[in-house]
Amino acid sequence: MFDKNTARYVSLVADFWVSLGSGTHYVYSAYGPQLAERLGFSATQSSVIATLGSVGVYFVAPAAGVVIDRKPPHIPILIGACMILFGYMMMRFAYTSELRSVTFVGVFMIIASAGNTFAYHACVKCAAINFPHKRGTATSIPVAGYGLSALFFSQIGNAAFPGDTGRFMLMLPLLSSGLVFLGLPFVRNVTLDKIADSEVAVIPDDVADVETDALIRHTRTRDSSVNEKKSYAAISEFEQESSQSTVTDEESSMVDEIVYSPDEPDEIDIHGWELLRDFRFWTHFSIFGLMSGCGLMYILSDGYVLRALFTYRNPYISPADLLKNQAIQVSLVSTFSFVGRIIAGYTADRLVTRGYQRMWVIFVGTLAFVLAQIGGLTITSSRFMWFTSIFNGMGYGALFGSYASIMSEVFGIKRFSENYGFLTISTVIGSDIFAFAFGAIYDGNSYFIPEDALEHYPEYSGNFTSDSPYYDMATPYQYYDEFTNTTVRRFGSQVGQVCDLGVDCYRTAFIITLPCAIVATILSLLLIRYENRKNTRLAMEKEARMAASQAKSLGGECSDAEATIVADE
Repeated sequence: MFDKNTARYVSLVADFWVSLGSGTHYVYSAYGPQLAERLGFSATQSSVIATLGSVGVYFVAPAAGVVIDRKPPHIPILIGACMILFGYMMMRFAYTSELRSVTFVGVFMIIASAGNTFAYHACVKCAAINFPHKRGTATSIPVAGYGLSALFFSQIGNAAFPGDTGRFMLMLPLLSSGLVFLGLPFVRNVTLDKIADSEVAVIPDDVADVETDALIRHTRTRDSSVNEKKSYAAISEFEQESSQSTVTDEESSMVDEIVYSPDEPDEIDIHGWELLRDFRFWTHFSIFGLMSGCGLMYILSDGYVLRALFTYRNPYISPADLLKNQAIQVSLVSTFSFVGRIIAGYTADRLVTRGYQRMWVIFVGTLAFVLAQIGGLTITSSRFMWFTSIFNGMGYGALFGSYASIMSEVFGIKRFSENYGFLTISTVIGSDIFAFAFGAIYDGNSYFIPEDALEHYPEYSGNFTSDSPYYDMATPYQYYDEFTNTTVRRFGSQVGQVCDLGVDCYRTAFIITLPCAIVATILSLLLIRYENRKNTRLAMEKEARMAASQAKSLGGECSDAEATIVADE
């Protein structure tokens, strides 16, 4: 239907489309509090369901990666679409039937989230294969679609079904699986016979021969030693000619971008036990786990953050208004996650062409997370939640927008999905610890209001205004519950689990995550320093080999000692 070059761009658009339907795990905070309220779950139980979703997304990733690395992309995408549809439909069944079972809801949350992983990771791998020389930018497209999913679904649900969680939960499986099925025919791996014209810088005619030899080096295989020698000779020749050439600085930089590009990750194949023995993997694992854990704790719990701040400042907010404001926060996180992913992927590619590491993008992302945790600690009004949401979204976007290309560059593309799957297991560990901590802290500061409390105490009907004699912003209502033999505090119009302490409902959770974000910042700097020293050593070794090759081409055979002297000179 399409020529190869067009087909890979069509596939990239389809990658985005499928990923948009595969990021529904992040939509949980838009309906999670309402689901928990209807089924009688506490904040901790709601956090359990959210973290089980993380298990489905990230713990299944290595197994999904094995399938993705060995099968064409339409196989895992089809598996994912079916799992998404089945999982979310069963969760809606639990909601409409008021099936009060954390286990039941959690199991099908795992299934739906695992379906997201199959479809999404297949799209990321496909984009990486189709654009081998622009992997950062290409993989950021499906990654951005995945991050935009929460905004897409929350806004559609808020516009079409305001305050109606049941209909929202019906729309979720139908629309998400529909998007995945729609993009399925167009996602495919496209193997190009040569580097696409759009991916090669335009080089002046007087260095065209040098470009040809440089491209031989750029596309050589591991065993093509003859081409390697030709490449070194071409580079040496170019270095000699460049001192006498009248080529402008701009033209020279375009040549350097091709000639001095780093070794392609196609030549690297680190996986399995070799991956697990590499300390760099465990450093990346720690950074990824700390950052994603901080991000997911807020993403999956911002509905409770908003409810706590609103309950403290505006105790009579209606459920519809609360749901609307939840959708706004979800949209902010999703929008800036999308922006962060696009910027991170493109910036990572540009940094590499200028001789810097992609890890600088991760460093900036860790700083965004530090600011987000500070916001969570200090913001006491829902009007300023945008600060925490924006920086959390930017940090999360920087993390996922660049780590796919980092993994393929450091450990190779051949087992990319499998390796990336092992990396994302760290997310389960980080998010589980932080989300459970948030739930336990929130529950510890909450009080339970029975649903029939209004029948026994009509004076606390909740239909008050600030002018009502029963209204008191500073002091919550209290009454003695004869059924539970306890004093229950009634604040505003809410029933069920209520926390009226504002930021103190959850402040301790951010006290835990702030130092973790700082540790991730330090680890990213240490990794950058290590890679800089390693690259400097490798560059010196390559320069020595090139000098030896030049000496041999000029003076015939030379000994290793002579080559060393030439290299030193």
